[in-house]
Amino acid sequence: MGSEKGIFSLSDEELLNQALRLINEGKSVALAIVVNKDGSGPRDVGSKMLIDEDGNTYGTLGGGPFERHVVSEAVKAVREGKPKMIKYSFTGRPVSGAVDTGLICGGVLTVYIDVLRPSRRVVIFGTGRVGKPVAEIFKFLKFRIIIADPKPELVSEDYIPYADVRITGSIDDIANKLKEIVREGDVVLVLHGEIETDYRMVKELIESRANFIGLLGSRRKVIEFIKRLISEGIPKELIKSKLHAPIGIDLGSDKPEEIAISIAAEVLSYINKVEPKYLSIVNDIVDKFKV
Repeated sequence: MGSEKGIFSLSDEELLNQALRLINEGKSVALAIVVNKDGSGPRDVGSKMLIDEDGNTYGTLGGGPFERHVVSEAVKAVREGKPKMIKYSFTGRPVSGAVDTGLICGGVLTVYIDVLRPSRRVVIFGTGRVGKPVAEIFKFLKFRIIIADPKPELVSEDYIPYADVRITGSIDDIANKLKEIVREGDVVLVLHGEIETDYRMVKELIESRANFIGLLGSRRKVIEFIKRLISEGIPKELIKSKLHAPIGIDLGSDKPEEIAISIAAEVLSYINKVEPKYLSIVNDIVDKFKV
């Protein structure tokens, strides 16, 4: 585990540039920092090492079994999305709450492992009556916004000024560009409305790196799309794992702004790995209350 880049100490600027490069590629990384040192140890407080999700390292905390353990824990932190603090003993004897490194420098180091994640991104194909309020809600939710539509006026800065990426052109051009830039973790929403245009985009993007493809439409539209996808060789498991259609949680409304809220609610439920449910406990409490 690790890479040749991890052999040498890097400046903070070099380390942060590496972190930014990886994050811009859509990868989460861990930043391990020595935050406390009692006695002797391989590196001083403030020493840093960057670890990516594959265990490649940039910079060093001193090498050996100590660093290998830090790298292993950093990879776990990236996968779990949770930071952690770990104490390491270099005393050659047991120290309460500390991992024994087997080394005898004489001190105890504490390492904080933070997780740095890329910004969440939503790709919206079709920025008309529903697509625009969807973009507005996801901007409010701090997503980076990628918009695409065959009509140039629907991706203009005047129409949606806060978009990070704007794509227009023919359907072929848009599909090819989106397949190129869509990355793992992106949410893709197909909201255009025209049947063949929507089908083409779903078929092109369901095999992309995106984990979530949401399609706006009726039950009949979804059924016909699934039939066509299967008949054209798209694996059933891929469809089941990626396609969310009709997209949205039923709020009993056909207003564009409320449909947008329902779409955002389903996306957040997916990201947070929870089933939508009411949180109110009023009825349960009232029913149990005895006068």
